[in-house]
Amino acid sequence: MKLQRTLNPGFALLLLLPVADVAAGLLLFLLLSGGFLLQPGVAVKVPDSPFLLAPQHDPCVVSIIGEPIPAIYFDNRRTGIQEFGASLAAIHGNARTLIIKADRRAPVDLLVQVVNAAVTHGFSVVLATSDQP
Repeated sequence: MKLQRTLNPGFALLLLLPVADVAAGLLLFLLLSGGFLLQPGVAVKVPDSPFLLAPQHDPCVVSIIGEPIPAIYFDNRRTGIQEFGASLAAIHGNARTLIIKADRRAPVDLLVQVVNAAVTHGFSVVLATSDQP
């Protein structure tokens, strides 16, 4: 016995079904994605710590290098400890924060002299560190 089809699908139906599938997926994506975009995120409360530092506005930066000859760089020029103290005394205004970027091989006694000079002239001192070895 020979069976015959009662419905002959046309070529247009073969193109219409995938287009309708993509359109339905796009419509579903657009309807659901708006809810994800409007979420504010996760609220994080930072624990209280005496070591949290407020944002510094216009701080002074000093660099201390260790090798081959230990040196202090302040205001883009090399200075000695006496000139550094005089430069700090000449600074007036709200910039009363000093950020010290010390090289890993910088002598500790030079770092202590810079910190003492800054504290003597009324600066708060922040030591900048790096996780690089």
